[in-house]
Amino acid sequence: MILVLKQLRPAAVVYGAATLQGFSFTLVPALATEFLRAPYGIDAQAFGSLFVPLTLGAIVAATAAPLLAKSLGMVAVLRLGVVANSLGLLALMTSAVLPHRAAYGLLLADTTALGLGFGLNFSAVNELASSLSPSATRSVTIANVLTGLGTAITPLLVGALAARGAWPIWPAVLVASFACVLVVSFAWKALPVTARARTRRPIPRVLVLFGVAALFYAFCEGAFSSWATTFVHIDRGFSLGVGEAALSGFWLSLTGARLAAAFATRSLHPRFAFATFPIAIGIAFLLLPEWGSAPLLVSGFIIAGIACSIVFPYAMSLALAAMPDDKDRVASALVAALMTGEGLGTFAIGALRSSGDASLSEIYRWSATIAFALAIVAMLACRASQESAVKSSR
Repeated sequence: MILVLKQLRPAAVVYGAATLQGFSFTLVPALATEFLRAPYGIDAQAFGSLFVPLTLGAIVAATAAPLLAKSLGMVAVLRLGVVANSLGLLALMTSAVLPHRAAYGLLLADTTALGLGFGLNFSAVNELASSLSPSATRSVTIANVLTGLGTAITPLLVGALAARGAWPIWPAVLVASFACVLVVSFAWKALPVTARARTRRPIPRVLVLFGVAALFYAFCEGAFSSWATTFVHIDRGFSLGVGEAALSGFWLSLTGARLAAAFATRSLHPRFAFATFPIAIGIAFLLLPEWGSAPLLVSGFIIAGIACSIVFPYAMSLALAAMPDDKDRVASALVAALMTGEGLGTFAIGALRSSGDASLSEIYRWSATIAFALAIVAMLACRASQESAVKSSR
């Protein structure tokens, strides 16, 4: 029994941290309507500004993760991410009882800490997950599924609690859960940190390709997830309920397809899927502006969710397999690229739309070119990763 618990401990830490990361990362967007009320009373511009430190913090932390891993180990990086997330959640809870300016200052501290926590924790989760089972693709995909579940469920939980004026209960539960993960992680006898050459190695071509693929993918995901409700409700004139159904359909289909893919690695070849699913993303971008009924629009975002589902976890697992001796840098680079692309997919599209230069329909049509470029980069990355694997085996 004790042996079984020891074997389960790494999975509990990695998958627990992955799930809690999803719950934490979407907490601020889920509380958008609460921030319109006292003590916050912030406008749309101030609310949008909250995501700047979150995005920058995630990029900076992901970039720093491999340096920390060299001296401390990746399990320690995960612990630092857990602590940063917990501090952010504590700041969020405290902000609810402070006056306006102080409350907004703590919200900025919250999103900064959550961004740092995401960059550290998610980098560690993806690398550590790759060693949990013989199938790295399955383990990494499951970790991303759990993060996605947390992302999708948070708005429902927070909405139910906010209706009763009790939303601070949820971040308190998350802090307690993060504390449990932290405690369990100290009992995990991780592999010792190995000495590495201090010479500065050049960035491999294969890592650049996978990083560009992650950035392009994240732009596409952000274009769907951040703008689904606006596209359906504002641009196409359907009810808010239809817009929310489109967004829910995107996230549920993405999560469901990832879960199915995690157990279908034999029938769904990772390299083939990674190179072909972006084509489906491009098709979804082209179809959505042409479809005019509510059922078709919801179906379009469901198709988009399925098309997006496996691209990032497969990119991560393939890149880690191609560079087994450089996993710290691989995981961190792809997470940094992911957050950069998410920011572009949200803020760049917002700037284009607010300037009046382009409608979301036009932006979606243009975005199809990024999806097709992603397919090309994915094919090049697959080819380069095969060459890298051959060289490393000589």
